[in-house]
Amino acid sequence: MNFGWKHYFSPTPKRLRVLGDSLAGAGTFGATIVILNGHPIAGTVIMVVGVVGKFISNFFTDEPSAS
Repeated sequence: MNFGWKHYFSPTPKRLRVLGDSLAGAGTFGATIVILNGHPIAGTVIMVVGVVGKFISNFFTDEPSAS
């Protein structure tokens, strides 16, 4: 498994893709619940963590490096 900036548009391994999508979904759901309960700063932090987790998961690939 490789990690790097140049792997962003390469196919992401299924397990990491599922993990990233789960982080994004849980972050969105959790942030919505927290914001509706009157804690907008905590909700924003949870949302940002979910989005960053999804973003980072796209940097992994199983393809060999071409360098």
